[in-house]
Amino acid sequence: MASKDFSLGLNISAHSVQAVEIERGSTSGILLAIDEWKNRFPFEDAAGQDPVAEQEFKDYLQAFIKVNRVKATQVSVAMDTALLFVNTLPVEDGLPRTRINELVEWELHQYFPDIQPKEFITDVHVMSAHRESGWNEMLAVSIRRRHTTAIKAALKALGLTLHIVDVDHFSADMALRVNYPDTYRRFLALVGVKENRLDISLMKNGSLQSYAYVMVKSDQEIVDQIATLSRETKGIYSITVYGPHLDKDLLVQIRRGSALLVEALNPLRHISVSDTLRLADHLSVPSYRFASAVGVALRRD
Repeated sequence: MASKDFSLGLNISAHSVQAVEIERGSTSGILLAIDEWKNRFPFEDAAGQDPVAEQEFKDYLQAFIKVNRVKATQVSVAMDTALLFVNTLPVEDGLPRTRINELVEWELHQYFPDIQPKEFITDVHVMSAHRESGWNEMLAVSIRRRHTTAIKAALKALGLTLHIVDVDHFSADMALRVNYPDTYRRFLALVGVKENRLDISLMKNGSLQSYAYVMVKSDQEIVDQIATLSRETKGIYSITVYGPHLDKDLLVQIRRGSALLVEALNPLRHISVSDTLRLADHLSVPSYRFASAVGVALRRD
């Protein structure tokens, strides 16, 4: 009998953590534990490290593990895009990785002139290729090195190992692909709804075509931006929304304003729920708030 594969997924933002434990199977998985709590991240203030914030993170996570009898020892973390530097840039086809790294470092220096590029950890992916024109659209994601070090140290103190650090929006993308197989046959938009930001990606037949973000100041701006997306993006079949700021009332407003079908991403659509699952009193039902935590827990690479 194959050994069981347990994964703990955390979605970390400046204000909250969503946590899930999933027993991963060959196709989907089983939800064993789920909760969320308030959080302060980074664990630092104007004077530097903030031991109170770090201890709160460890205390809440330790309580989650104890109450839910979590078996996972490896943790996959999805980070809020607001805590990262996510950038797209056109790059000449066939350009060596060293030259691509130089371009990314130049971009980082423009946005963060007082921070050395070596203080970031950066990953680069080809988002879309335009070989007939001789260039590719690259997606570069950078995270402050001290942020990953702080998370790794906090997890180590609890006997846990950091496995993956991902972008919350692309972890939600993973949850979408697992739970909605028709993603691979359609052109659609995935929108992460946050209080002050919308993360927007266009996906065609399962391939990421573009990524962008928009800053917003109110729920009405969120509704208006998604309405504009629905009317001005040619060819998309539907819009899928998720995120920690999304609620039923806002979802109704978004649907009323959109010219297209708007679905709320259910990250547990094809995930079984354990009979032993314990829901905290402050949780109603698992929902789109947990899309990134579920998605990153499902990742294997």
